[in-house]
Amino acid sequence: MKIIAVKTNTLTTRDFFYNGLSKDYIDALSFNVTYTKDFKIVVFNTNLPGVATINTINMNTYGQLQGYEIVLLEEILKNLSNTPVKKDLYINLIPSNPGVLSDENIQNVTNAMHSYIEELKRVLSLYPNVVTNIHSTSRNLITILKEEIITSRIGFVLDTGDFNFIDVDYYVLISGAQNDLIIKELFAHHKQVIIYIASDYYISYLYNHYLGEKSTPESQEIFQKLAFMTGYPEIIYKVFET
Repeated sequence: MKIIAVKTNTLTTRDFFYNGLSKDYIDALSFNVTYTKDFKIVVFNTNLPGVATINTINMNTYGQLQGYEIVLLEEILKNLSNTPVKKDLYINLIPSNPGVLSDENIQNVTNAMHSYIEELKRVLSLYPNVVTNIHSTSRNLITILKEEIITSRIGFVLDTGDFNFIDVDYYVLISGAQNDLIIKELFAHHKQVIIYIASDYYISYLYNHYLGEKSTPESQEIFQKLAFMTGYPEIIYKVFET
């Protein structure tokens, strides 16, 4: 079992980072990432009071956002590179909100996506000793990532409304998209499967399904190969550790 801690709104980015490094049961850290108007790649959390929304970040330069709880991805990578505690990094690449696409703006949107990936590629190249994994809900971003970035594992986020697969290294299944038949098929193709746990209710459901009274030998075997991405890493560790 692998536990990937997701930043929540209970800690600042820097506090979450150092707290995650200090916990042995946390195997990896995950951050939401987007770009500023001047294409600085930043870690952010839209749920914290006073934090900029995705649109605010995309429409302002990094210098204009200094009053918000925003951290350069480069700072996170640099700290991971320099610390003796090695943790993998999972980057959730958030797409911009282009609004209504038209003939007039589609080229600008395409250019922005490529600039986004180019800057991400540049930043990642500065810290080759950090193990990075990059995923997104955006098929367009994933397509560009697969072509442009070969030093990181690439993943795709599956939700209940979209089971059209892209061939990537790993898949993140959000709450409700978990399906053992699909998971077994992905395992058969040597793909990593990560279940994203967003609520304490879902923890209870997964426990009963994979380890509790509703579990079967088959579901228990599946559980052993799963990774869990969550804002509740301590609870997951205490409940699921066998």
